[in-house]
Amino acid sequence: MRHILLTLTVLLSTCLLAFTASAQTSLSLGGFTTDPDAPVEMTADKLTVSQSDGSAQFEGNVIIAQGVIRLAASLVTVTYLEAGGIDRLNASGGVTLVTQTESAKAETAEYDLTNRQLMMRGEVVLIQGQNAISADSMNIDLASGAAVLEGKVRTVLSSESK
Repeated sequence: MRHILLTLTVLLSTCLLAFTASAQTSLSLGGFTTDPDAPVEMTADKLTVSQSDGSAQFEGNVIIAQGVIRLAASLVTVTYLEAGGIDRLNASGGVTLVTQTESAKAETAEYDLTNRQLMMRGEVVLIQGQNAISADSMNIDLASGAAVLEGKVRTVLSSESK
């Protein structure tokens, strides 16, 4: 009997590990919705502007804000639209994204302002109140707040969550 229980435990653990390795989950992130008309404010220790490719590189203690969203990183490259305005932000080095109700951390992030998409990669951790979700990557549609997390998805739900 003990051998059967041990075998079942090993099989269940193997199945859960396989599921975790390829897991995908969808959820709603209401706090990550943005106001595309809100101004984007950027601060950093250093700014390098390239006229040749229409980009700017912010380095050191970078903080970018738009509405209620704040993004912090070590390095952010900004790509501008030909008509003016920001097209895309690529962040790396301890990326942290914070709203009034949610926060996320990752190794890198790509914020597509034109299509209102946010992609975070590398040891992503999302905190919503007392709940936490980790994954290899997270893609958020900022227009709807819908998100997809993929790769080694792990969810910890508080017993006090609703």
